[in-house]
Amino acid sequence: MKIDTCLLCEAASVHEGLLFILGGGITGTTRDSYPSPLGMSLAMRIMVHPTEMAHPHKVEVFLNDEDGNQVTKFNVEVGVSEGTVEVPAGEEAEILFAWDFPGRPNLPHRGKYSFEILIDGNHLRSVPFNATQQGGE
Repeated sequence: MKIDTCLLCEAASVHEGLLFILGGGITGTTRDSYPSPLGMSLAMRIMVHPTEMAHPHKVEVFLNDEDGNQVTKFNVEVGVSEGTVEVPAGEEAEILFAWDFPGRPNLPHRGKYSFEILIDGNHLRSVPFNATQQGGE
């Protein structure tokens, strides 16, 4: 498995096998004060080799601040059922995600943050961003 697309965006959704992204590529956000709602989505496409389709896989997403403190975490089991998707030889199946973050977490303070993404316990991607304060340093 590999993550070939992963970015922060204003909004994202999955419809009819496509990933719809609005305002993709967020690397920073400015808020009037903290704590403040996260207010962004995570869009991701995972590519699955046919040999990995036989069983489910655990996707874990952690949002950590610059000191390594966990702000929020969620996980989901994903998979592609053999026989439901026809994958030509030499190609991979895709799993599309658009997360608005369960529980609507808050950013506790300004600073650097990073989403850390693991699949089956293996770290595959970091998606960092910076949170600043309007009129602040």
